Formats: sequence, C-alpha cells, structure tokens
Amino acid sequence: MPELIRSFVSRMRIYVKDRRRSPRLRVRLLFSLSTCRNANGSGAPREHLLKGHTRDIGAHGLGLTVPQVHLDGHHLAAEERELRLKLELPGGPVSMVVVPRRYEMVEESELGCRYVIGARITQIDGEDRERYLSFIAEGLGRQLAVS
Repeated sequence: MPELIRSFVSRMRIYVKDRRRSPRLRVRLLFSLSTCRNANGSGAPREHLLKGHTRDIGAHGLGLTVPQVHLDGHHLAAEERELRLKLELPGGPVSMVVVPRRYEMVEESELGCRYVIGARITQIDGEDRERYLSFIAEGLGRQLAVS
C-alpha cells in the first residue's frame, strides 16, 4: 500500500507546481552510497557500498536510482538516515553527505535500478561544492542553449 501512495504522489507532481527550490539538471552520473555509522562501534567505517546512477541533480538535492532500498540491514529512506555519497563527476569524484527525503519504486527499471530516492544534500566540503555547482551551472547553460 505505501508503494501505491508514493506512486500516486509522484504522478500528481506532473499536475501540481514543482516545489523544488533550485533547477535540476537531468544527467546520469555514477555514484556509490554507504551508511554514515561505524561497524560494531570499532571506529572503522563500514565498507558496504550500494552503486547506482543519478536521475537529476540540483544545488540542494539529487534524484538517485538504485537497485534496492536496503543497505547494511537498514532501509535507506527511513529515519532521516545520513548517507555518504561519492558522485563521479567528469573531473573526478565529489563526496557529500545526503539525507533521503522520499523514495518510490519505478515501473520499469533503468539499468537494473528499480528505486528512485530523492535526497537532500546536508554536507559538502568547499572545493567539492564549487566543482559540483560549476558542473550543474555548465549543464544547465548547455540545456538552455539547445532549447
């Protein structure tokens, strides 16, 4: 039943104004996700990674497509769980911390990915932020030039 509700809400966004604060660049970039907690309290971060690709990116958030919504025995989009995201930009990887805000199961998988997670960026270091925002600005500029 929750999947049906999420699907309905997602489809309603087509008819209702998009609430996003910043424009989104539709681009497929590879990424890897990991949880932000330590394994068994030992201080060593867990090495379990979930790989996927972006659906779109913006200054404040991303649309992530993943093959599953569970990692390390936890639901990725539950309890405002912080996740480490390593995004593969053409000039090199960018690291950030994101918090999933919503998710939905898609009807047709994209490259083996069955779920879309909408995530808000909560932390990104200065140089990575500059590269990330510059990539978005260049991409949006190219999109406007083509249309």
